[in-house]
Amino acid sequence: MAEGTGVTVTREPRVVATAETDTETMVDAPPAPTAQEERMSRADAPAPKARARHAHLFVTHVDPWSVMKNAFMLSIAIAIVMLVAVTLLWAMLSLSGTVDALVRTLNDIAGGGANSIDAAGLFSFSRIVGLTAMLAVLEVILLTALATLFAFLYNLSVGITGGLQVTLTDDS
Repeated sequence: MAEGTGVTVTREPRVVATAETDTETMVDAPPAPTAQEERMSRADAPAPKARARHAHLFVTHVDPWSVMKNAFMLSIAIAIVMLVAVTLLWAMLSLSGTVDALVRTLNDIAGGGANSIDAAGLFSFSRIVGLTAMLAVLEVILLTALATLFAFLYNLSVGITGGLQVTLTDDS
């Protein structure tokens, strides 16, 4: 009985005619495998190693709306990183006394009197973070607009260049 199939397979000796005596004799030669046995032996055999497949594709169109949305989200993330970095940097410089030393140095250089520089107000936390926020808003607007413009320009240039070639590989 074959394992797990519920089918009984019997092997009988084949009858082979010899060339010398045209009489039939019984020989214990193994019978040819049946279709079911052949399928079972193929299933038990290890699978051959698959080679990596490659697909060569060309990017012939980039959706400007998708580029704009992704560029906007990326620029928002960069703006948040800028604000956090400037806040941490100002806090570290303030705690180490560097900001106070810079204010004293600028006051010494500018001198006292009516025309003196308000260095303490110039390097205050609110002014530094406010300037950084304005730069972050400018960065968000410019990065979003330029990325969208470049998507339109890419779509126009694809007719000349044929697009960007990308090779995808399946290693499994």
